Amino acid sequence: MASKKVTVLKFVGTVSLGLLTGTSYTLSTLTIPSLLELPSASTAAKTFRSLASTATTHLTALSSISGSAFLLAFVFSPAGYRHPYLLYTSFFCFSTRLTDYVTPSIFGQPAPSASSTSQRRSSITQARREKVAARRMEASYEVLGESHTEEGTGSATSEDSSEEEINGEEVRSEVDFFVRNQLVQTAASGLGLAIAVLGIWGDGAHRGF
Repeated sequence: MASKKVTVLKFVGTVSLGLLTGTSYTLSTLTIPSLLELPSASTAAKTFRSLASTATTHLTALSSISGSAFLLAFVFSPAGYRHPYLLYTSFFCFSTRLTDYVTPSIFGQPAPSASSTSQRRSSITQARREKVAARRMEASYEVLGESHTEEGTGSATSEDSSEEEINGEEVRSEVDFFVRNQLVQTAASGLGLAIAVLGIWGDGAHRGF
């Protein structure tokens, strides 16, 4: 009974780890870099952040499932079959969740984050509003109607320009950092997958012998 549980856990762990490795590799080489080809920096930024958030959630789930499966397989294995490769593989599965701390030490810190960009954009918008208010105070009653017209035009212009205030270089920097992070994660999960495959093959050869 215990051997069946261990076999199922190894299967689940290997499949989840394979999906994790394949997804990380696809994101880093095909999906995310293609976003830089979009014509607008605003569109690229929105698409990238939405995709990165969804991908991170799924990758975290896969790493948790695979790591837990291999760890439970080690716990439920009989005393003579608790091979260390199960622990090694589990370690590499969970280590993929720490790549956010490893990648900066290898490739350096990314450019200013989206929060700082948003704060800067908000300060620019506030400054524009203050200028509009100052001009309104200085305007005479005779040209008040014209000032309202100019205000409406200015607000539309500020809304259009807010879309263009996203710096394309910052978006590229965020994408590059995410791609490098996924490459590190692919290397870690790929190494864990290789250890798992070799270990499972060794288990079968040992039992056959």
